[in-house]
Amino acid sequence: MTDKKDIGYGRPPVDTRWKKGQSGNPKGRPKSRPENLADAAAILAEPVTAQTPDGRRIRLDAIEAGYLALCRKGLKEHKPSLLEAIQIMLGVGVASEEEKEMEEEVRRTLEKAKATIFKLSSAGPED
Repeated sequence: MTDKKDIGYGRPPVDTRWKKGQSGNPKGRPKSRPENLADAAAILAEPVTAQTPDGRRIRLDAIEAGYLALCRKGLKEHKPSLLEAIQIMLGVGVASEEEKEMEEEVRRTLEKAKATIFKLSSAGPED
């Protein structure tokens, strides 16, 4: 047996201590739910109702409505939203050669806009 003085704060009884190689968390870290991505996709695929500028109601997928809202915010002079909308548009891809040429022109314009925005933001307020 163990002596009374060998047991106390920070010194549990020998027979209840972790065995060599034994984990304190035998089941390990809980796995992330793989269906999280499927859940998000299902939510973004749900139809929502949107109103057009002329007052008609139309049904869109949630992801389309979100992209439309991002574009509208960007057109109201919110530059980060506009740049993000353009990045998403370019990420989707293009179908024809004419669209590829237009994509390259948009990319060049986007890079110029980014440089201008960076230059203006790093220059600070003018007095």
